[in-house]
This record gives sequence, C-alpha cells and structure tokens, in this order.
Amino acid sequence: MQSNTTAAHLLQPARPGQKVELVFEDGERLALRSYTWTEGLGWCCQKTIRLDAEQLEDLHHAVTVARHRLARNGSGRDSKPAQVIKFPSLA
Repeated sequence: MQSNTTAAHLLQPARPGQKVELVFEDGERLALRSYTWTEGLGWCCQKTIRLDAEQLEDLHHAVTVARHRLARNGSGRDSKPAQVIKFPSLA
C-alpha cells in the first residue's frame, strides 16, 4: 500500500544545511521530518516523528512552552543556578 503524502509546511532553516518539514500522511497522520544537506547526496532525511492528527494540539502546546522558556532564558541557554544561602543551625 502506497502512502499519500502532501507537504504541509517547510520551515526556514535555522542553520545552513538543515531544514524541517511537516508532512500530511493519508490525511490522518502527520510526519515531522528533519533533513541535512550532504554534498553529493543532497537533502537526506535524518529523523521522522509521526503523529496522529489529535496530537497536533499537544505538539503546538509543547512548542509554545519551549519558545517561551527559550525567550525567558535568553537564546536557549540555561539560566544560572540559584544561589543557596546556608542558614545557621539551631542545634
């Protein structure tokens, strides 16, 4: 059985030689594909994550949360750990 796929959206690459594509498969599933450019071969799919249509809202929520955390922490770097102040013991 041959799969009917339609490209939903090609995201602009954040880095040269890399791109991400969202593809509809048979109208009920989505595939999130990560590609890298290889000289002599062209674009090669490195990873594919398949999702049911019902999971799209969960994916959107997860991406939104990640974007807010990256923006809050500044360019995706982890924030500095909190400074812990040791209180004197009563013993």
